[in-house]
Amino acid sequence: MNLIKYFFIGIFVSVVLWSCKSQIITENPPVVIKKKCSVLFVGNSYTYYNDGIDFHIQKMLNADATLDTITYIFEKIAVGSYTLEAHYGDLLTLNKIRSQKWTNIVLQEQSTRPINNPDLFLDYASKLDLEIKKVGAELVLFMTWAQKDQPGEINGLAASYISVGSQLKAKVVPVGKVWEYFQNSNPQIDLYISDNKHPTLAGTYATACVFYYSLFSKNPVNNTYIPDGISLENVKAIRKMVYDYMKAN
Repeated sequence: MNLIKYFFIGIFVSVVLWSCKSQIITENPPVVIKKKCSVLFVGNSYTYYNDGIDFHIQKMLNADATLDTITYIFEKIAVGSYTLEAHYGDLLTLNKIRSQKWTNIVLQEQSTRPINNPDLFLDYASKLDLEIKKVGAELVLFMTWAQKDQPGEINGLAASYISVGSQLKAKVVPVGKVWEYFQNSNPQIDLYISDNKHPTLAGTYATACVFYYSLFSKNPVNNTYIPDGISLENVKAIRKMVYDYMKAN
């Protein structure tokens, strides 16, 4: 009797297990399709110093990769002392702009031209903007900083960039104003090398943080990328300074 009893129990258990298994729906994991964001920087040594602003923004975004559904691609075409006029006359620059469907193209004018010849700044920013529009990209203007020994230059630079940005309906990334704020509040961290013009690594990293916030609405305070050559203490100070200024302005 016990054998018969256990036989029927075994059949019952098998039927129950088979029934449960038949109700399990096997699904493939969802495929996450990442969107592509491609950014081209057009400028000069202010753009390419310390491996380039693009390099450090890419590193910052790579640190976010596990949380992002966007693939970011950055490139630059930057030649020492170039103006936007020089870039417009250079077929390498024009071909680079035309080479793909960029999301954003960032224009950086030669350091003093926005002050010394704002009409030429507007003229060639406008001509390059026509090329930018042809590839479906959005124009972004990179407001540069004043020379360290002529801090008052930032007023003219900011006014010129804001004016051109308004006329071309372009975003202006206020790097120069952030530098002014930072040097006034954190003079112990020098953003300038000895020529009082070009950026230290800290200066380039601060600039990258401004773009990180301005282009992608990301808080640099939460980012984990630490450039080799900057102390963690200074990295934290730069991140917080950028966030504080951008949030307030």
